[in-house]
Amino acid sequence: MTTSEKCKAAGLKSLAELSQITGRPVRTLQQWASVDPLFFEIVLIGAVHKKLFKFQS
Repeated sequence: MTTSEKCKAAGLKSLAELSQITGRPVRTLQQWASVDPLFFEIVLIGAVHKKLFKFQS
């Protein structure tokens, strides 16, 4: 499953949306998914939570 597919499966529109929420470039997120999949998953879960509950930084 690609990083974009993981984002969509988690409830985001795209990897670009994850990038927007986290403030990290798409390429960085792709590298995290490749090098440290657990960390990427935790970031993804946090971003989905933030989107659902509309927490403001």
